[in-house]
Amino acid sequence: MSRLPVTKRWARLGPDNPSKLVHTPRAGVCLSVFVIALRGKSVLLGRPRSHRERLTKGGLPVWEAEEMEENDTWLVPATHLIMEEAPDRAARRIAHEWTGLKGEPKFGTIQSHVLENSKLRANHWSLCFVYELRLKGTPRPGPWWSELKFFSPAELRRVRFGRWHRDVLEEAGYI
Repeated sequence: MSRLPVTKRWARLGPDNPSKLVHTPRAGVCLSVFVIALRGKSVLLGRPRSHRERLTKGGLPVWEAEEMEENDTWLVPATHLIMEEAPDRAARRIAHEWTGLKGEPKFGTIQSHVLENSKLRANHWSLCFVYELRLKGTPRPGPWWSELKFFSPAELRRVRFGRWHRDVLEEAGYI
């Protein structure tokens, strides 16, 4: 890792090689896709369930899903990108495979969040590709969800979110 301060390093991914100006943050980088599924103005959220496929479906470790399930925590349907997967493909994967929704997610925006990782005493960088999907059909929760439910804008303000998902909805203007 480069000894340069974070503010003096280039935001590029790859092996740490100062001669090529390639560095990664110590607490990592996530490339994620969020699908904001809407029924009118209500937003679809899911309550995670600890299930052996949870990690392969969205990069959420089973122990973290267990904590969220116990704490009545909700998430926007989202996933990390699979290596070399296009964000549009990941958005379709979330909509169709994760929630059973029909329709084509439409790209909305890219968000960048720097999040503190207190365990590593370092920041984590999250790049979020945000899509919107106007609902066609009824969501079908897979075994990795305890429940899928629509929340009105007023209800969203009181929901307990996990993994900085509230930040994504706030920045996108849904809360």
